[in-house]
Amino acid sequence: MAGRTDLRRQAESRRQWAQRQGWTYDDEQPALLERRRDAVIGAATGEWAARFAVSGPLEGRKVTVFDCVNSAPARGWSRKPRYGVQTVLLVELSVALPLTAVSKHGLAVDTMVPLLKQVVRDRPDRHLHEIGDPAYDQVHVVETADPAAAERLLTPAVREFADDRAWLAWRVDGEHLCHVRPPETDPLTHDDAALLEELRSLVRLADLVDPRPEDEAHAGTPAPAVRRPAVPPSEDTPATAPTAAAPATTAPATMYRGDAAHTGVFPDGRPPAGFEAWSVALGGPVSAEPVVSAGTVLVNCTDGDCYALDAITGEPRWRFAARSRLTGSPAVAGGQVFVVGADGVLHAIGVDDGQERWQRTVGRSAAPVPDGGLVYVVHNPARALRDASGLRALDAATGEPRWESPLPDGSASGPAVADGRVHVHGATGALSAFDARSGQRLWHHAGRDTQLTCCTPSVVDGTLYVGTGRAELHAYDAATGEHRWGSRAAGVIDATPAVSGGLVLVGDSHGGAYACRADSGRPVWQLPSGYGASSVTISGRSAWLVTAKAGRRLLKVALADGAVRWRHALDDSGTSPAFADGIVYVGTGKGTLLALDADTGRGPRRGHRRLPL
Repeated sequence: MAGRTDLRRQAESRRQWAQRQGWTYDDEQPALLERRRDAVIGAATGEWAARFAVSGPLEGRKVTVFDCVNSAPARGWSRKPRYGVQTVLLVELSVALPLTAVSKHGLAVDTMVPLLKQVVRDRPDRHLHEIGDPAYDQVHVVETADPAAAERLLTPAVREFADDRAWLAWRVDGEHLCHVRPPETDPLTHDDAALLEELRSLVRLADLVDPRPEDEAHAGTPAPAVRRPAVPPSEDTPATAPTAAAPATTAPATMYRGDAAHTGVFPDGRPPAGFEAWSVALGGPVSAEPVVSAGTVLVNCTDGDCYALDAITGEPRWRFAARSRLTGSPAVAGGQVFVVGADGVLHAIGVDDGQERWQRTVGRSAAPVPDGGLVYVVHNPARALRDASGLRALDAATGEPRWESPLPDGSASGPAVADGRVHVHGATGALSAFDARSGQRLWHHAGRDTQLTCCTPSVVDGTLYVGTGRAELHAYDAATGEHRWGSRAAGVIDATPAVSGGLVLVGDSHGGAYACRADSGRPVWQLPSGYGASSVTISGRSAWLVTAKAGRRLLKVALADGAVRWRHALDDSGTSPAFADGIVYVGTGKGTLLALDADTGRGPRRGHRRLPL
């Protein structure tokens, strides 16, 4: 419920958002509500108004956001008026479609879903539509005015994409695709980025429901995603599109934690003569570790852009617009950069020119892992404890699916690939190993953690290391799954363990960083921090990590005893570090990418520069 002050702030926030986007703003638009009263809880009866409407073009379609506000406020014990508010998102379609309303219910399916279906059956002008798939029909309620139209609308591609969204209810009714935010979602947080993310997802769904001419050729394919060009950072970017074939390269694959096994160990080296520390301001916050490959540093931003910069100077090379939040690290292999957005689309981009080679809808996933000509992705469902998860392998050159295996519980981490096996850690602590070529499950341990974790495992010399939500670090035989040892920490271990010199280094949520023996788990040293620590990056006899309050300090420590060699303050929370050629790289929540001499830790002489966007 919102008060009058909240509504005034909402109006000003929407007005400013419209101005920034170059869109239109109207304080009230009564016509917007007429067709959607039965979609908004309570709006079919009572006095409601469509307020704070913002409209404009987004990725080739007109979108609209408005708030449905109860104009007859309730009064609580304070006698101050309180208004019910629900946010409505619309995407305009090119053709009018009869009503089809889809909602998914993950709880009380034995009682609530049958009740809701009966309500639909009791309406003389509406029909209940079931597609014939028991798994889908058990948890979905589909209300339609035209069953034949609903049959054509709910294609496998539409069902797969819509079910992977954070929102679980949508409808087409006439000229619009509509989603109403659930009542429990606070609509007055003024989170423009979240609204844009939801609108982009709705646009992608609209492209599946109502293909535009350029998409019709792909309408029958199993991965009907909309192809859009990369956005170049300057006039120097080549204007001609590349061929579909990726350029030949001899650079080794590199990704989150260095390689497909996620060891966290990087080759030693020194910066070139004349190197000076640098920092650049990117277009959005950085929440995932940068990646360095063949003199190029690649970094994903949550604004939806992947940047490629010269690793020595920080000069921009290209920028690719994924049009969806990028919260995982990029991965580089075979001349291509792989990124997956929050909209569930996996993009393959040319590492030399930033042009898209192919894309494939895989569902919301952890950072991709390319290895041996395949790229592996682990589907991260919005509700890890209730929704299904899966491991997929795709051809790295074309994006064609090779195999898919279900996971026994929802996963929030990426896979680790080593010795012909793919290892996956579930959100409740389950561990599974699969054959990398066929997807056959080789072994499995059930998880029973009550505290969820998103720790991606690492594999070194035939041993798998993984942290848990129970503040434990464990080692397993990677080939058989046999448990070797366990060690205690002070907090949840989401950070991926790093292994070198007979030591395992790991950070937890509020105890700091730990080192223990790789063969026994016996503690060797601890770098205490009440705010926890990031994953640890190792090269030679040194290690680098981010710790301190809000993750605002980058440290270099001695591998043998954890002694701190230098500290460097960051402008916001930092990612885990990456290392290449004697330079350490870290991104921050303010959108800064920083490159320091890994040996000395000296910062840039001048403030960071902003890229030409």
